[in-house]
Amino acid sequence: MTIFWILCSTALFVCAAWLAYPFLRKTEIERDETDAALSIYRDQADEIQRDLESGLISRREFDAAQREIEARTLKAARHSAGGMSVTRKSPLAAVIVAGALVAGSAAGYAWLGTAGAEDRPLAARKTEALVQKAQAGDIGSRIELLVETVKKNPESFEDWWLLARSYAATGDNASAADAYRRAAELSGNDPGVLSAYAEAMTLANGNKVPQAAKILFQQIRAETGDPRARYYLALARAQAQDFEGALQDWAALAAESDPNAPWMPLVRRDIVNMARFTESDVSRYLPDASRVELNKAGGKQTDEDQFAPLRRASVLEEQLKSDPSDYKGWQELARIRAALGDTGKAKATLEAARERFSAAPFILSKLNATAADLGLDLVAGPATSSGPSQEDLAAAASLSAEEQARMIEGMVAGLAAKLEENPDNPDGWVMLVRSYSHLGESAKASDALARASAHYSENPEILDRIRENVESLVE
Repeated sequence: MTIFWILCSTALFVCAAWLAYPFLRKTEIERDETDAALSIYRDQADEIQRDLESGLISRREFDAAQREIEARTLKAARHSAGGMSVTRKSPLAAVIVAGALVAGSAAGYAWLGTAGAEDRPLAARKTEALVQKAQAGDIGSRIELLVETVKKNPESFEDWWLLARSYAATGDNASAADAYRRAAELSGNDPGVLSAYAEAMTLANGNKVPQAAKILFQQIRAETGDPRARYYLALARAQAQDFEGALQDWAALAAESDPNAPWMPLVRRDIVNMARFTESDVSRYLPDASRVELNKAGGKQTDEDQFAPLRRASVLEEQLKSDPSDYKGWQELARIRAALGDTGKAKATLEAARERFSAAPFILSKLNATAADLGLDLVAGPATSSGPSQEDLAAAASLSAEEQARMIEGMVAGLAAKLEENPDNPDGWVMLVRSYSHLGESAKASDALARASAHYSENPEILDRIRENVESLVE
């Protein structure tokens, strides 16, 4: 603490001396800065006169330059402070200023300071900041706190369970699966926890039921008849090409469940999608199927304008040719083609989008969700990678310039999609603006900065930091 007070006293003395110094200087005569400006303008006028006489500039250029110099001279004269100023010593004023600074600082610290407070380690301050953000609803901060908590107390089932659920809420199913696995061990392999673990494994695998998850679901179904286990086992049958078996299992689950059960919309959706895929009569599996479900299963349009989806699909195709980085456009096109009954084209659309955004895990997760919603994941295909592997990155150097550009565009589009869903990421906005600028997309860079400015309109400190990092890139 002694060193702290020595530093504070030294800083206070320096500030006081700096403020008092102007009052202790000798008498000086200071010229108004306007005089210097006027002198420069006179020199410039003489210079262009010489250039005219030497034939270096034309009469028109001379007149234009002269008018500009005259305008600047007039403007400078208007702002003149009046020529010269005189400064004299004033020791009394110096003492008053220095004393006021010292007294004000001491009084302010006595009122607001906490001299007896103990030092707070950086880790404690960081933790407090995380707690405040978590209490404000920032799930990222909540996850960081839980990670630190389970490190300190690795045998706490409740903390591992909360961490797993938090990861799942952010869509990080791979991390959720790891946390659920530890929670299942601590729970003594409780069926409910095991079911959540198996589901996280499935979602992390692109909604394809892996063998390990299938074994767990079979065990859970035998013990408890858990609806989640029954649903995913039926999905596994569909992915193994046993479409009729999957339909029957889902139909049995629907028949035995409360119509208002939270899993019923998902079950009904997959029954309808599978019926459309296999060209089956959906009423055999859903006797209470609504008119909308019957139409969807038959690939029919309920819209009075039957050609509106076709026109919209044509527009989207043209838009995606000019701007293939619009992942939402790919999703909409796939949905329209599925609604028109063309499952093959819908699946091909999503596959093309997956190829373009192969380096953007966030967008891949959105495309996988669209495929699941349309029932296009009911037939097993190659598992989608969560992002470029080390081998992919090593091979990127051998790609053509066009292929590398496509990979980079996909990564930038993934970053933009992340910020659209979770805009509270200052560094992400800086990276996005820079990326668009380097790609020559100045309009998109300006738009990204505008969206960042709107999001942080009430936080000028963060907004200023973002602008300082990109001001040279955006006009």
